[in-house]
Amino acid sequence: MFTKSLMNISTLSLLLSSPAVAQNNEIKIEEIVVTAQSRAKGLQHVPVSVSAVDARMIKNTNVMKVGDLTALAPSFTYTESGLTTLFYIRGIGSGANQGFEQSVGVYADGIHFPLAQQSRMPFLDLERVEILRGPQTILFGKNSVAGAISSITAKPTEEFEGSLTGSYEVKDGETIVEGMLSGPLSNRVRARMATRYRNQDGFIQNTTLNRKEPQREEFTVRGTLDIDVTDDMLVRFKVENSNFDSTGRNVEVDFAPAATVGPFAGLNYGQILVGLFGQDTGVLNQTRDGIRSSNGDWSKNQTGIYQMTLDWDIGDHKLQAISAYETMNSDESCDCDFTGANIFLLAIQEDYNQFSQEVRLTSPENDSFDYILGAYFETSNHKYSDQIIVEANSILIPAINLQSPGAGSLLSNTQGGRKAKSKTTVLSAFAQFDWHLSDEVTLQLGGRLTNNDRTGNRDMTIEAAGGGTLPPAQAAAAIVYANAFAISSTNLAAFGPTGAFFIGQLGQPQVNGKRNETSFSSDVKLVWDASDDTMLYTSWTRGNKAGGFDFRANNKGAFSTADDAFQFEPEKVNSYEVGAKFKIGMAAELNISAYLTKFSDLQISIFDSVLGFNVGNAATSKVKGIEVDGRWALSDRIRLSGSASLMDFNFTDFKNGQCYFGQTPDIDFNGDGINELCDYTGKTNTFVSNFSGNIAIDFNYPVLNDYEITGLAKVFYASDYVTSFTYDPVGNQNGVAKIDVRLAFGPQDGPWEIAVLGKNLTDQITKENNFDLPLAGSSFGVKSTTSFYAQGRTIALQAKMRF
Repeated sequence: MFTKSLMNISTLSLLLSSPAVAQNNEIKIEEIVVTAQSRAKGLQHVPVSVSAVDARMIKNTNVMKVGDLTALAPSFTYTESGLTTLFYIRGIGSGANQGFEQSVGVYADGIHFPLAQQSRMPFLDLERVEILRGPQTILFGKNSVAGAISSITAKPTEEFEGSLTGSYEVKDGETIVEGMLSGPLSNRVRARMATRYRNQDGFIQNTTLNRKEPQREEFTVRGTLDIDVTDDMLVRFKVENSNFDSTGRNVEVDFAPAATVGPFAGLNYGQILVGLFGQDTGVLNQTRDGIRSSNGDWSKNQTGIYQMTLDWDIGDHKLQAISAYETMNSDESCDCDFTGANIFLLAIQEDYNQFSQEVRLTSPENDSFDYILGAYFETSNHKYSDQIIVEANSILIPAINLQSPGAGSLLSNTQGGRKAKSKTTVLSAFAQFDWHLSDEVTLQLGGRLTNNDRTGNRDMTIEAAGGGTLPPAQAAAAIVYANAFAISSTNLAAFGPTGAFFIGQLGQPQVNGKRNETSFSSDVKLVWDASDDTMLYTSWTRGNKAGGFDFRANNKGAFSTADDAFQFEPEKVNSYEVGAKFKIGMAAELNISAYLTKFSDLQISIFDSVLGFNVGNAATSKVKGIEVDGRWALSDRIRLSGSASLMDFNFTDFKNGQCYFGQTPDIDFNGDGINELCDYTGKTNTFVSNFSGNIAIDFNYPVLNDYEITGLAKVFYASDYVTSFTYDPVGNQNGVAKIDVRLAFGPQDGPWEIAVLGKNLTDQITKENNFDLPLAGSSFGVKSTTSFYAQGRTIALQAKMRF
């Protein structure tokens, strides 16, 4: 596999370095300018492995959110799971827990968005997006140990301009309308307003509710105001609000063998639910076919961004100050048994607000020495709550009554109500120094000192459905929740020795924590400009991601105490990289990088196959790889681009993995003489393909005198990868190629354009995340899994008007 993948990468390298490219000096490829290292520089002069997606590529590939970048940036993966969003760079990301901040930093105009849910915000009116691979711990800083996604919005213009774009996807009923106005209000004031609306019918049929899912509705609006206070000072105000809602999920039950032992032997999960409990016959559909059964899910999300940026030229220096306040509110209802049976529901509420202030001073680029100095302050509040709801018609009631008469009836119209919150204050100072040892050689040294102070708490109480104290006749429901679902609650303290027994087994239901961590991240780069067209670099980076608190656990898991289980430790990274960037003649560019990255104490969260998630730190992991990307102007009308990633990831020590149903545990994690976990040492990480890559060609061709046809065709390929956090073979996804095409017609540089967009034309339905169905194994003794699936082929018609 390594040899074959290396040959695939070599093909692109040889193609772009052929003599024909070097000899063609009349054709020029446009320069891409990035701010990956704060200063605006051409991509070929930045010693970082970075993919830059400009506004044209964003339009041509219909990029609407962070997840759409995966087909443009090898080494980057993104998936939406049952209760969170997962995204990785070079095989590293954060698991499914609302208490995590992300190892892949997400930024917009210099503002950090730490939560997974914030990555679902729609893109709007962008100038470009930069995907930085490898630790970005100095200038980006905040926990970005795997890499960073940095989007830069379009700015107000000196001249009046506007546009209106509409599109309709004919297969899944998606409508998008986007508009923009920009121009001067006076000699010193400019404004830009952009808005976008999206509505989608869905692509999976829910037979229980007779509707397509997931249905999506999104509305985003942004206003930007630039004020030239003086000739040397610019103040920019930006306000952005987004609402992004969905109804239903793109998830299907896809594996359900019959039980081999126990009271339900010979029956699969659907047969048990229908035959014994009289549930909706739709649950008998247990294969991937674009059909699901569910009692209904929805998600309502709102975000706000309020930002002021000061750019002040002080002599030859530049002072920048960014003040920002951001909010996020999320409200979800999940039919989290993932079937059309009446088993249980999960309601989730999340609220987050953050104020941040960054100041950085950038020196002029001198012959011998230049620098960037900065300081950062942040304070945030994060609240999370959820309710595991058992309604009066839940089959859990008769199922538990069969085993313990009367016990199930205690659960009728009750809920396990969890509340968690944390408060965080961050202070950091950072610096980056460039010593130009000669005209060709530069030594770059960077450091960031960070103090992260965090407090948090969590508790769980068994309540009446909707909240409030349990009726006295149902007080013992807390014992049933503990015995059947392994949920520790504050109610248990009232039940004497029985309650004490369960608290001893499951841990205290109320936990508190305080963390104060000071860390230092460093980066050393040696850069050699071997010629005007060649840059070589090597780097060594050390970084840290702060520890925190587990918002989602129902019990102490394999830890000795609930307090130990509540906290997880910092991640640490050591990364080594060498790279080369070549400009081949005037028409082509080729970039190559190789890296070795070692992580310790990776923060992980794994579903326990009952109703909870367990958080911990995987001991160590190592990832190494090679990345190649290039661009080639074949003519003044045809451009070729491509990128590829060859990656080898393995956990060098991972002895606290969660087992899948039916797997035999082989690790005694807490020393009690009972194996409860599985050893995944030597495994690759989830969502990691050994090889991934893309190649694209875009062109414009004049027709009918003053008109032109423009187009883009792109192929993306990813080799096999694992989608199950428990490494269940059922969750493996085979290698797959997807093809996207856009063709447009209109006047050359004219006021209108019509286009057709095709995505995933090969109609490949790929598995995104696989897991055991909650309660199937623990309550019914039968295996059943479900998976999230990506959308298939789409064809959209688009029209755009400019003025």
